[in-house]
Amino acid sequence: MKEVLDFELIRQLVKVHGLDEVLDNTVLAELRLLEAEQGEMICEKGERPERLYFLVQGKLKIFTTLPNGKSLLLRFGTPLSLVGDLELVNGKEASNSVQSVNQSLLLAVSYRAIQNSYTKNPNFLHFMLSQVTHKLHMFSNVSSLNMLCPVESRFASYLLSTLDQNTTTPEEIQTSTLTELADLLGTSYRHLNRVIQDLCKRDIIRKARRKIVIQNVEELREIAGGNVYEKC
Repeated sequence: MKEVLDFELIRQLVKVHGLDEVLDNTVLAELRLLEAEQGEMICEKGERPERLYFLVQGKLKIFTTLPNGKSLLLRFGTPLSLVGDLELVNGKEASNSVQSVNQSLLLAVSYRAIQNSYTKNPNFLHFMLSQVTHKLHMFSNVSSLNMLCPVESRFASYLLSTLDQNTTTPEEIQTSTLTELADLLGTSYRHLNRVIQDLCKRDIIRKARRKIVIQNVEELREIAGGNVYEKC
């Protein structure tokens, strides 16, 4: 990630997202604005994070790696998602990997700068608690989605979670290989390929090399049944 040296933009983002109400002045002065490119890793499972990140623009994909080497999609994060909050508290290695879906902006502060003050800041502790509570709620919903919903619904939910929820026009989504995508959705390559072919026949999506073009967002939402791998 590269640092964006725009202090006026940092001030605006802090104000827009209400961080000036939960962080004390010492921590606010230490905030840095970072830009992540599409596909860039924010942190990887097993790493020891050194910074707390606040997603202020863009979207993040959160997934875990299983013992067999496959990856499983957990959720997508939208502003104001946190990265590194659990590790700040428990001091352990990251249990999940986080990747930027598109070009994203994150405000970051080092653990060193925040560790000495956050336990004495009730507003920040309340903010952290609300974030953790929401993550637990999302984990429960996504677990149900992965276990109980058919692959077609999971795939539709994945596609919807990677685009602007307000869009009504065709949108291209860059995909990884179908094998990797099948792993993320907890299914087989063959099953996912059958689902994609069926959706193409129904003119809901269209394949274009390593991209999927969504042609009918409303039909996709109906298939997903209101389920998305995303922080609401």
